[in-house]
Amino acid sequence: MKLRDLSVRHRLLLNNIIMVLVPMLFLVMLGSAVYYGLRATGSFRERELEVLWPEAGDSIPMHMALSHLFANVDGGEKENLQRHMGSIEEVGIKVAYIRDGKVDYETEAGTAQNLVAESYELAPQEGNVMLWDADGLVYRYISKDKKSIAVAIGPVPFEIGLGFFPPHMGPFWRGLALAIFLFLMFIIVLVGWLLVRRMSRDILHPLEELRQASRRIQHGDYDTKIVSHGTDELGETAAVFEEMRRQLQQGRKMREQYERNRQELFAGIAHDLATPLTKIQGYTGGILDGIANTPEKQRHYLELVYHTSQNMEQMVHELFLLSKLELGKAVFHWENASLVRILSDYVKLQAVPLQEQNFSLTFENHLGDDPAVIRLDRIQFQRILDNTLSNALKYKDSDTGSLTFRLTAQDGGYLLEGEDRGRGVAQEDLGRIFESFYRTDKARTGTAKGSGLGLTVTAKIVAALGGRIWARPAVPKGLCICIWLPAKKNTAERKND
Repeated sequence: MKLRDLSVRHRLLLNNIIMVLVPMLFLVMLGSAVYYGLRATGSFRERELEVLWPEAGDSIPMHMALSHLFANVDGGEKENLQRHMGSIEEVGIKVAYIRDGKVDYETEAGTAQNLVAESYELAPQEGNVMLWDADGLVYRYISKDKKSIAVAIGPVPFEIGLGFFPPHMGPFWRGLALAIFLFLMFIIVLVGWLLVRRMSRDILHPLEELRQASRRIQHGDYDTKIVSHGTDELGETAAVFEEMRRQLQQGRKMREQYERNRQELFAGIAHDLATPLTKIQGYTGGILDGIANTPEKQRHYLELVYHTSQNMEQMVHELFLLSKLELGKAVFHWENASLVRILSDYVKLQAVPLQEQNFSLTFENHLGDDPAVIRLDRIQFQRILDNTLSNALKYKDSDTGSLTFRLTAQDGGYLLEGEDRGRGVAQEDLGRIFESFYRTDKARTGTAKGSGLGLTVTAKIVAALGGRIWARPAVPKGLCICIWLPAKKNTAERKND
């Protein structure tokens, strides 16, 4: 797992642990180096202390050795005296320790009693003695219970500055200690700086990017992508911001598209209402001005006015239905019905009158014995069929035409294709024929053929039925309207979902 994949909480915890452990590790390393370095200067702690205070001469190791000797006599400690007496024996001090009349330690074998006697000769007063002058050292200590005695005697004069190490070693060690302290502080500061820099890179930098991204979104910039640099909380937040940006960008595009559609809708309504109104004014003006000066002409003009007003009424009804479909207020009377039966009955009902217009309407059932039961509203579904037929009639390219309804099974539902042999639609216009008032006739001179709302209403009804609609070119010519509708069980599943 990469470090940036850790959560922010775990990364902060890791940084804090590192900030504590690194100085502790350096302190341990420094302490170990000092310890083993001092141990390398001599065999005993007495000499190690003298390193830090060389101008004290032999006094430090002497006092340390006598302290250990005292601890053995009166403190009850059972230490190895040979280890601690070695530093003073090297300079000529002889040591003896007698416990309960038995020799416990002596520098030279068989000299313990003689050393005790010699101590009384050099310091005849009774009791404990600590005499160290220019003639040498005399030390005698008797335990409180009078059962043990320790003696140290030697011709070592008391002289300051003549220790094992030269006097200038003190400043050297103090300078070395200061240098080590400054180095340790430098390492701690360096580690802290590196951790802060990494925290800035891993936490503060993504936060700054999110802040800038939110400012861009605030000012309406929905096009600049927000990059996620990891899978932690900041990465997830960046991903959420990116999803929000995409949704806002999509929403803006939808609003812009809606605004264009609204403008085109208003333009289409204005044009398609103005054209028939102009016709009505022309026909009625012709009657009023006496152009229709015979009953036959007057009747003809009145019939034209009537048909034009019917077209206007149909357009208003379709606009009203389209508005209710878009607002979700259209009333659907749901029932389970067979597509095969509905299509068969519809073709039988329409085929005969269409033959008089040299137009062929047929139905091809490729489902076998499957009745193709779906959940629908009969009236709204018949409107789909009527609009498909009306579109095929309006755009036939000769005096004859045809429309074939074809029903097949597809993707757990049923595919209904309405394929005509009319003029067809250019490839670039296929995606727009379901828009309101859209006609492939750019000049919109064919308003008499319809309102331009039929396929738009059809698409809205198909969506309400839970289906999909699209168009494709027919072979060898014409247009094929494709409608996929879910089967009855799939409709129930979609409703439960």
